[in-house]
Amino acid sequence: THDFSILYVAENNARETPLFYSIIGLWAALEGSILLWTTVLAAATAYIAFRGTAAIPRLATTALAVLFAMLSFFLLLVTTPAADPFVRLAIAPANGNGPNPLLQNHPLMALHPPLLYLGYVLTAVPFAYAIAALILGEGGDRWLVATRRFALVSWALLGVGIVAGAWWSYAVLGWGGYWAWDPVENAAIMPWLTATAYLHSVMVEEKRRLLRTWNISLVIATFALTILGTFLTRSGVVNSVHSFTQSALGPLLLGYLAGVLVVSIGLLLWRSSRLRDAGQIGAPLSREAIFLFQNVLFMGATLTILLGTLYPLIAEALSGAQLSIGGPYFDRVEIPLALALLFLMGIGPQLPWHGTSRTTLERQFTAPMVAAAIGATLALLSGITAAVAVLTYALAAFVAATVAQEFVRGVRARRSLHAEGGATAFANLFRRNGRRYGGYVVHLGIVLVALAVATSQARTIDGERTLAPGETLVVAGYTVQLDAVRDVREPQRESIVADLSITGNGSTEHLHPALVAYPNSTQTVGSPGIGAGVRDDLYTILAAYDQRSLGWATIRIRVIPLVSWLWIGGLVVGIGAVIAALPTPRRRAVLVPALEAPAPAD
Repeated sequence: THDFSILYVAENNARETPLFYSIIGLWAALEGSILLWTTVLAAATAYIAFRGTAAIPRLATTALAVLFAMLSFFLLLVTTPAADPFVRLAIAPANGNGPNPLLQNHPLMALHPPLLYLGYVLTAVPFAYAIAALILGEGGDRWLVATRRFALVSWALLGVGIVAGAWWSYAVLGWGGYWAWDPVENAAIMPWLTATAYLHSVMVEEKRRLLRTWNISLVIATFALTILGTFLTRSGVVNSVHSFTQSALGPLLLGYLAGVLVVSIGLLLWRSSRLRDAGQIGAPLSREAIFLFQNVLFMGATLTILLGTLYPLIAEALSGAQLSIGGPYFDRVEIPLALALLFLMGIGPQLPWHGTSRTTLERQFTAPMVAAAIGATLALLSGITAAVAVLTYALAAFVAATVAQEFVRGVRARRSLHAEGGATAFANLFRRNGRRYGGYVVHLGIVLVALAVATSQARTIDGERTLAPGETLVVAGYTVQLDAVRDVREPQRESIVADLSITGNGSTEHLHPALVAYPNSTQTVGSPGIGAGVRDDLYTILAAYDQRSLGWATIRIRVIPLVSWLWIGGLVVGIGAVIAALPTPRRRAVLVPALEAPAPAD
């Protein structure tokens, strides 16, 4: 609205702001984002109240009480001066300030924050059921069954939201990258890592009745990390390109986080005797052992990210020294862990529960090992020499081959048992066992993401030159010509635009990088011109220009290979998660009358 008597509207909207950005301004600042969190949590609580209490009423009603307690806290936040979105001004201004320039420069702002907040908030449902199970002393897996779909959906929303955030950073910030180990980026990926660990370890509990205490601990950790992420994003304690607010809300969020941890850990210790496992993991080459190894690596990745994110804050609080832990630390620690996880992602689904034999290992892994060798060879032949990138190609091919192997076996089994055609058998794999085969689709999406990251990091080529209209720059086989420099005035902004013609690979691309200024802001925003392609992205930046006569411009160009597959991979992950979350049709029992006694077995 344009009711500028409301402080939030006056600070985050203006008459000249397009309607689209006026709408997404609802979550552009602290007060709106807390209101969004509260609304989603209220909707989830209402769903549990109306749909989730029939099957297990005692557990569900206790979980509902936990959800109401959480909802009460966020309703309290909305009424505090630090987060009240309805504060009124004594005198309404004629116009508002408009959104932050970075938040009205790309439509991805309509997706990235809501997806993350949906993912954050829905982790509250498994947490509430886990706490309810502890309160009631239930040591079984009923809470797992009740929250399975919520856990998967919240994980998927977090993952797709993270990819959307990386895409926003790539498309808006004008630096040609998509991930910088920024504190707010780290705050988003940590609960996703623990949720990923949970989705794997929960299968061990379902199949072997193991890791019960561990699974509840992961659910608690995931929810606690979402609160920590909200604190880092919205308290203003960290400097981040993704954080746009300073507020007094930090102590309240920290107090809430402390309360969650104290109550959860206390209940976990109190009920530990009810959570004993039914056995132990024996063979190291079994599916449950591989899932446990994966969990150790996921937690290692989470803890090292947590350390790198919080250490500067702790050091400043204790000594006053301002420290910064940047990308080199995270790359050195996280890349080896990511490669190890990629390797285990290919091994786990191929191993049976309880253990395996040498013959089974040879049968399961011969083709994937050949695929890994082919992947490494293709990387080397394409000019990739960095060891990490070559290893990523090998592991990606390894995982893709294991997934293909599983689909081939599944189709063959259905064709043999049900006399189905190939296409029908393939479709019925998803219909009858969507959780398993949707998970394989997720693995393929992760493979695409890994390949895109490795290639874009290893093969990006940069160029920069100051050009007059008609002059050219050649980078990686692409010829960049500056056609003109224009001053474009719109109601809500003024832009200096460089018109570029880029020729290469038998085609011509017209891109328009710009520098954008908004009337109510002193900040000039770079708007890159991006030519997305299946093979390469052409990423152009207007670095400087002739402010007198627009007679020249300094153009930077990055040729970034395969980066578009990062966004495609994120989409594939989301599709796989949807398949895995869909309900499986119930099998109907068919009574067949016995016409004669069966023949005795040989």
